[in-house]
Amino acid sequence: MQQSEPATAYVLKMYPRFSETFIVSEILAREAAGERIEIFALRPTTDARFHPELARVKAPVTYIGRPQSSSGVWETFRAAASAGLTDEVSGAFRELAAADADDAVQAINLAAALQHSNIRHLHAHFASAATAVTRLASLITGIPYSFTAHAADIFRDSVSREDLRAKLADAHHVVTISDYNLQYLRRHFPQQADRIRLVRNGLELARFPYRDPRPAGSTVRIAAVGRLVEKKGFQHLLPALAALTGSGVRADVRIAGTGMMAQDLQSALARLGLSQHVRMLGPQTQDQIHELLDWADVFVAPCVVGSDGNADGIPTVLLEAMATGTPCISTAVTGIPEIVRDGSTGILIEPGNPALLEQAIRRIISPATDRMFLARNARDLIEREYDAGRQAAALRRLSRQAVVQRPGAQSPLPQFAVPQDLLSLPTESEPEPEAVA
Repeated sequence: MQQSEPATAYVLKMYPRFSETFIVSEILAREAAGERIEIFALRPTTDARFHPELARVKAPVTYIGRPQSSSGVWETFRAAASAGLTDEVSGAFRELAAADADDAVQAINLAAALQHSNIRHLHAHFASAATAVTRLASLITGIPYSFTAHAADIFRDSVSREDLRAKLADAHHVVTISDYNLQYLRRHFPQQADRIRLVRNGLELARFPYRDPRPAGSTVRIAAVGRLVEKKGFQHLLPALAALTGSGVRADVRIAGTGMMAQDLQSALARLGLSQHVRMLGPQTQDQIHELLDWADVFVAPCVVGSDGNADGIPTVLLEAMATGTPCISTAVTGIPEIVRDGSTGILIEPGNPALLEQAIRRIISPATDRMFLARNARDLIEREYDAGRQAAALRRLSRQAVVQRPGAQSPLPQFAVPQDLLSLPTESEPEPEAVA
């Protein structure tokens, strides 16, 4: 039996995913506001550890099949026929044939699964595989879709502009997480500018109680958290720490996370003489991250733009550190300057410069720096702009404007009236933005 309240379907490449806590927070906030959510995952999780917040998610999870044989593909077509989608799949055949084979087959399977659910809107995270499948399923079913664009999915060199343009053009609306991203997308895709919206990632603020920062002690306690990959910038943090400790500053440094650079960073610790000062903690649960932030005198997010154009958006853990009162240092990459405002909510430096990182650490632990001023301003900013409840309300308003439309209908999707002062589209003479703000 269908439930009376139509649901929003979240289409995710993998669920649950240890590093994607922001998606769980978003779903929890929407459920807390009374929305019904269903999750459709394209891949089973490969993570061995899970955050406790997952247990609070009420949404049922459906895993969408990905056939590994021709007979499995045939079963996909049979399922579509049984769901009454023969004409719809036929009508979308040109788009399906042009798509990646896995994406096309999973889109048909998703469309068939949606026929058994009371779904009014589809939402994907990241403008990559999940959105590709969601777009095709929308073409088949007529259920409108939206997606959230983050960072790697729009900045990486391998991103196809034409593919992204198609996803933007067919979406009812598109959400992105920073004003930097908003202006970047509107600049590069002016014809789709009216449907791109800024909705910042949110935190469940009750889970992140604030405390004024302690004065830095004789041994400065430094925390850093993130996947051990190029764009996180830990390869620049270690030389900064070597210079700091080499000059006589006592430091206890803990870096949480795992990734492909783990062995390189471990080798660098030994080479730089940091083995007695820096501990690599590996992956940590959210509760463990909260304990780490409470322990730390300083939180450092030394983000850079990777050699492939990959860049962070706004790291969720940076928001969490700011919310809890840990003084923060970060870099001027994409949307980070929107939260870390130098001398006001933290210390902001140019990316990829170990000497500047060392200077920033010295500055933030100096008695001349009003750490309480920075921390309180940071918390105020998080409360004003990064509250998960406000994020959920904004997403709900956007999705409620969408109307299910069966394929072949002639009425267009509703358009948005965007204030002209928000468009800020460039003239041809203006340079394109770099991936570093």
